[in-house]
Amino acid sequence: MKSKTRRLDSFKERAPLGYLLFDVAKLMKRRFEEEARSHGVTLPQWRALAHVAFTDSISQVALAQAIDTDQMTVSGVLDRLEKRGLITREADPADSRAKLARVTDKGLAIVESARAAGTAMYEAALVGVAPEQTAIATAVLQQMRNNLLGQAAETKD
Repeated sequence: MKSKTRRLDSFKERAPLGYLLFDVAKLMKRRFEEEARSHGVTLPQWRALAHVAFTDSISQVALAQAIDTDQMTVSGVLDRLEKRGLITREADPADSRAKLARVTDKGLAIVESARAAGTAMYEAALVGVAPEQTAIATAVLQQMRNNLLGQAAETKD
């Protein structure tokens, strides 16, 4: 068991950024889950509700693609949001088989509250981090994302 632990420790030492990214993302996700629960919604419901709120209207197919979830899961999530009066669904004038989701005022209030809590959490996470450090971290993460997507890094003029 000791040799296995050493191999993992060695890898962790060679890739500390990956481990830190995972830990920070996990902690942020946990905080968002707590915030969503305080409003009586799950994290998947919150993600769907927020995305619907940031669009005028969106189909189930487009929403599933946008939040990287399968259509059946999104259908169930939208059903629950609609039952709570957080969204409405209307027939899509361009496709009679599809429905478009729209956020209600009640749903928008939850999104705005969660956004404020998310902003506060983000700001708390950055306490003690200089703006220059944040800019460097952002540039590094953007480059890593571009590398993983197989795209060339965007250059600034």
